[in-house]
Amino acid sequence: MEYARDGIHLCLNRIDNVVDECCRNGHGFSRRQEPKKILFECGHRPQDAIFEIDDGEVECDQEFVLDRVIIDTTCLKRPIVKIEFSSLVAFEAEDEEGAEHEVEVDLLFKLIRNCNGTEETLQTWRYLKEFDVENNIDELEVEISEPFTVTFCDRACPGCCEYKIVVTGRDFEGEFEFLRVVKPDLSALAIGLCDD
Repeated sequence: MEYARDGIHLCLNRIDNVVDECCRNGHGFSRRQEPKKILFECGHRPQDAIFEIDDGEVECDQEFVLDRVIIDTTCLKRPIVKIEFSSLVAFEAEDEEGAEHEVEVDLLFKLIRNCNGTEETLQTWRYLKEFDVENNIDELEVEISEPFTVTFCDRACPGCCEYKIVVTGRDFEGEFEFLRVVKPDLSALAIGLCDD
């Protein structure tokens, strides 16, 4: 949006509502600050995690790569990368045995960065959903579908890096019909802290 005040052309920067001087077709006005370069990349090869279940029990030691994103920050000075991940955790389980009933899902999500062949776990997040009932009911049935989202800021060195989100099953209680992490979505935004 452009305004004229005291013979000076001004424009409204729509991003942060700051009024700056604009360069307009040879008027000779200089702009105080140029917009910074922002890089954005979407994940590729997203894959649902469908946990194997044998006779109601979730099998041990299952790990899935949910999504990965590659971002090249070579053109940025002192890059900072913001990672955003979202998914749905869905499961159905029951417990029919004994006077005390328990259903538990314990998952570990890991953000892993690979730059120049060096792989490093940057952050882990735990998803824990636990139901304990101690009364005279015949059975406990639980069906859940809920979002699991995380964000992380990484001050990486300039270069091309791959980020990936991995989920691992840790502990489970109950008799499961299914357990899934679905609709994984990973994206990365990058900006140079010292770019002009």
